Amino acid sequence: MRSLCVRVPKGEGESVRKKLLDMGVLDSALKIIREDDHILFPILSDLDPDIGLEICEEEFDERRLVDTDYKSLVSLPDELRPLLPTSFDVIGDIGIFRLPDELSAYGRDIGTALLSAFPRLRTVAMDKGVKGEFRVRDLEVVAGDKKLETVHQEYGIRLLVDPSRVYFNPRLAGERHRVASLVREGETVIDMFSGIGPFAIMIAKQAKPFVVFSLDINPDCIEYTRRNIEINKVATVVPIEGDAKQIIFDIPCADRIVMNLPHTARQFYAEALTRLNVGGTIHFYHICERHEIDMVLDQMVLEARGMGVIVDVAHKEELKTYSPSASVFSADLFLRDWC
Repeated sequence: MRSLCVRVPKGEGESVRKKLLDMGVLDSALKIIREDDHILFPILSDLDPDIGLEICEEEFDERRLVDTDYKSLVSLPDELRPLLPTSFDVIGDIGIFRLPDELSAYGRDIGTALLSAFPRLRTVAMDKGVKGEFRVRDLEVVAGDKKLETVHQEYGIRLLVDPSRVYFNPRLAGERHRVASLVREGETVIDMFSGIGPFAIMIAKQAKPFVVFSLDINPDCIEYTRRNIEINKVATVVPIEGDAKQIIFDIPCADRIVMNLPHTARQFYAEALTRLNVGGTIHFYHICERHEIDMVLDQMVLEARGMGVIVDVAHKEELKTYSPSASVFSADLFLRDWC
């Protein structure tokens, strides 16, 4: 995934690493990159230019946990050791992991080991799936502080979030930054399923939109969006609670629409396309089998023609693995013209 990073000469690597750790900005979920003469350290937020370090962006691999990280600290039968998690999500100072059923009884031991291996974590929680009407994570705190509200930082913005009340995916930081970089001055943007507002706030912070409508049906998401608007001091984000299928017809047509609801965004495509200006773009997110994505996008292009408009697939990317055979994909759908 793409991330901000600090680039330093090899001889300064260890001292800078310790400095970044002390500042709480080193992103331990991503692998450090070692070049011939330099080291690139992934960071969670931008740094003050006066600190004297070279800041850039780079693609990083997600870090896989190894025995020296935490596995050797967990007591469990040897036959179960290969089932231990090899990755986990980090939201602010909270680590979140999932376990197969065979390891469910060892959740607290694994959480304690992760807390010991990663000092920047305050809390470790076990993800037991999704629950409720709004499909938020069912989290059980297994180590550390019981409080699940935290501040997550990415690309210069700060997001207040409680992952047990609202859905938030920290692994989409690079994608949010990419979309924000495409927004032109004066655009009207609609985020149909905004959550706590990470797309909307990053767009408002890094671009110059006329307005960003931030829609969500979960009232907790709207509450956090309002708080995050204040934290980040952005004036062009308008949070609206309710069903996007109805709300989208009560606000102006958009130059850009974000549809980050990978399981069900496809069901809202016709409404989004109806409210998109010619020359505008839909940022569409979808989970499917890897061999099916081209067929899905072809069908969406044909559906658009049936609605009297011409849509081009301007960008397609596999963002992350969802299962052994399926992935989360992003696609930029450009509304070129009327038929």
